[in-house]
Amino acid sequence: MPDRSAVRVGGLELIALNDGLCKLPQDFYVGLDFAAHQEMLADDGRVHIPIGCFLLRTGGTTVLVDAGLGDVDVGWARGGDLPAALRAVGSKPEDVDIVVCSHLHIDHIGWLVSDGRPFFSNATVRYGRADWAQFVDAPGGESRTKEIMETLSSAGRLEPLDGDDISIAPGLTARHTPGHTLGHYGLVVSSGTDRALILGDAVECPLQLEEPDFYAMSDVDPDLAARTREALWRELEGSGALVTAAHFPGLQFGRVLGGKGRRYFSASVAPWQTQPQGPATSGGDASSEPAPAIE
Repeated sequence: MPDRSAVRVGGLELIALNDGLCKLPQDFYVGLDFAAHQEMLADDGRVHIPIGCFLLRTGGTTVLVDAGLGDVDVGWARGGDLPAALRAVGSKPEDVDIVVCSHLHIDHIGWLVSDGRPFFSNATVRYGRADWAQFVDAPGGESRTKEIMETLSSAGRLEPLDGDDISIAPGLTARHTPGHTLGHYGLVVSSGTDRALILGDAVECPLQLEEPDFYAMSDVDPDLAARTREALWRELEGSGALVTAAHFPGLQFGRVLGGKGRRYFSASVAPWQTQPQGPATSGGDASSEPAPAIE
């Protein structure tokens, strides 16, 4: 699988980078009838999905959204490809100024620390404050998550997110999208009249548009996650905004369309291709205005 794809959002380029591959059992998708969706299954009977990260250069700031799994193989997932993917688009870890983690599951923070030191040596790490209690303070949590976040805290690299519509960099706004975790954030890229939303794990796969009742086993609060998805769909339907998420097949970008009493995802950019959403400007016409709040 190629390690990157990109789209143009007004005057900005948003680049999807793949850190590796998850191989998830069918029961991870609670309530989904796989007899009707055999196309989702690989030859091993599991669902194979990428481990997505996203790079944005805006207003002199380089931002990475999510940090993959890291150079590990944990059985259900293998990471390790992010550094090479960054090099392929002309970036190095030390070029990254801000890392925004959509949430603190390990496949979104894995590269933040390597060999006991911050991997992105010049970066501030933003994350939802509400995730800390569950994933760092609570007993019995994932030990690697605790180690990563405590290392960054000791190094003074953390700047937690609270509230909604938080400006991260010119043209990039964090939106509180709770449910998958309580501190989950999506990111809105805005330039001129164009928008793109990076949904993190608020939406696990595009099929949730057409079949809203199934959910991921990893959702901390499935009912809240379903309400957040419905609010996102209402906002996005027919808006023309591009949409992607950390585990969409091929890290594809698309739009939410409606018709005949249903919604569906239209992949407007083929996986691993670059396609403009609108006219680009050499100066990167980024809008720093926050996007409207999710109701």
